[in-house]
Amino acid sequence: MTIRIAQISDAHLGASRDPFGPNFDLAAQQIRDARPDLLLATGDLSLDGADSEADLASAWARHAAIGLEWRAVPGNHDVGDEALLGGRQPWNTARAARWRALAGPRLWVHDLPGWRLIGLDTQSLLTDAAQWEVLAEAIAGAAGRAIALVQHKPLTEQSLADAAVNYWPVLPAPRARLLALFGDARPALVLSGHLHMWRDRVADGIRQIWAPSTGFIVGDPWQHALGEKRVGWVMHHFHADGTHDCELRDVPGAICHDLGDMPEVYGPLAPVRQD
Repeated sequence: MTIRIAQISDAHLGASRDPFGPNFDLAAQQIRDARPDLLLATGDLSLDGADSEADLASAWARHAAIGLEWRAVPGNHDVGDEALLGGRQPWNTARAARWRALAGPRLWVHDLPGWRLIGLDTQSLLTDAAQWEVLAEAIAGAAGRAIALVQHKPLTEQSLADAAVNYWPVLPAPRARLLALFGDARPALVLSGHLHMWRDRVADGIRQIWAPSTGFIVGDPWQHALGEKRVGWVMHHFHADGTHDCELRDVPGAICHDLGDMPEVYGPLAPVRQD
């Protein structure tokens, strides 16, 4: 038995300002036509849901309107980010409560034949102690199923040995704590978004898939290219024997916006050092 799951990520939908909405609408119709068994939204559903309840509610409603059974995890633009990273929208309980009122728990379990999907909030792993007990129970109770972690931020940029503290991956300390919950094993699969790139590779014994954004890329002057910069979504095939395959789906007619050319959205971006 195979379960087909569509993964959509980083739509950045707004209630009043909505520059990326037309791309999302094209992708949403393509997903409806594909008729997957489940839809996963891996964060940053909203343009500015961390501060705008209207943005978060509108983004949630538009994902729900795709008309499929679906699950979502929050991104930094939905609930804020770890205060350690120094952004203007730190994760806090008020932002988390706004998400919960719409979406339910930020950590959830969804079982398939041969698989357990565990959705988690990677923006609060340093801050929210309550998440860890639920995570441990979810991993321990997999009962022989392969585990796929569903999250906004990827585990790493390159490898589990990465020690840098930066905006893009799960921070090193909570990453080590998360993997320690698996003991000598590893999650079979990690599905994430956040980087607005497509990448599918096995690193440190874990298959790690980055879904692109439906909304925009961040061009090379402002972000190093670690994967393919394109807009689209991902179709996954989860097989009952614990295997998995997937493919990127481009969206005909979608515009590949470059956020670096759109300072009116989140402000001007700082260039990165080009080595």
